Amino acid sequence: MSNKKNILPIILSVVLHLVLIGAVVWKFIWQPNIPEHKYVDAPIQARIAQAPKQTPPPAKNEPSKAELEKREKERQKKLEQEKAKQQEIERQKKVAEQKTKEKAEAEKQAKEQAELERKKKIALEKKLEEEKRKKEEAEKKKLDEEKRKKEEAERKRKEAEAEKKRLAEEKRKKEEAEKKRKAEEKRKKEEAERKKREEAERKRREEEQRLLEELAAQEGEFFDAMEGDVKKAQALTELEKIKAQIQSKLIRLWNKPSSPGSCTIEIRTAPGGVVLETIVVDGQEAYCQTGVAAINRASPLPYSENPAVIKELRVIRFTFDPSLKD
Repeated sequence: MSNKKNILPIILSVVLHLVLIGAVVWKFIWQPNIPEHKYVDAPIQARIAQAPKQTPPPAKNEPSKAELEKREKERQKKLEQEKAKQQEIERQKKVAEQKTKEKAEAEKQAKEQAELERKKKIALEKKLEEEKRKKEEAEKKKLDEEKRKKEEAERKRKEAEAEKKRLAEEKRKKEEAEKKRKAEEKRKKEEAERKKREEAERKRREEEQRLLEELAAQEGEFFDAMEGDVKKAQALTELEKIKAQIQSKLIRLWNKPSSPGSCTIEIRTAPGGVVLETIVVDGQEAYCQTGVAAINRASPLPYSENPAVIKELRVIRFTFDPSLKD
């Protein structure tokens, strides 16, 4: 479309020049010859006019020599004018052709310049497009790198968290295994201690039974020597004896704290001396803890087969006091 727009003015220009040239040619060919008057600036010279010599008139049918010369001059002048007109036409034609050529050259240069500008524009657009593409690629690469680093950091964080959990689980399992091991050791130790205490208790009971039998034998002999109410008032009752045995056992198994204090504990028992419950009534915590531990170690407590004594021993209140250990 751009090439058509450039050619159209050239065609119109050529047609216009041809019309002008045709008009000039038509003017010189068809119009009558009009002698040209040339005005030349020249100095005015004064001359004395002389009357022409009288020559006899020529014959009417034969032109005179002067007439012939005049006609020849006019013919020569006309030929020169025609030649000059033809030369002027040729010159104008050449000028028109030169102008057309120059215009065509100018249009060609303009077209070439426009093409150059178009190519420059295309090159610039390509350059800008390439720069934009490179910029977008760089931006995409940057975003991809940031995403990769973020994913790498997230992966490392998850791995670290998983490792932390794994170590924590290993630690928990080790601690649990250690706790179980210690609990088992403690259980075995307590079992051994319990068996040891039971064995010691069995020996103590045997010893107490032996002593009670000796005491009973002695009391029998003593009571035999005593009479009525005096004998009963001076003798220890069975309840008092059992309480004395319980106190002796508890004090023997009590690990007295190093700090001063005391603790009163209520002991609930079942037949056979089995401890059912311990209730702290009053005292320092350290003393109460050691007192409860001593009661549990002493269970079962000394007991009696007498229902009346069993009833009295269902609830026993005992005070752990350092003076009892001295």
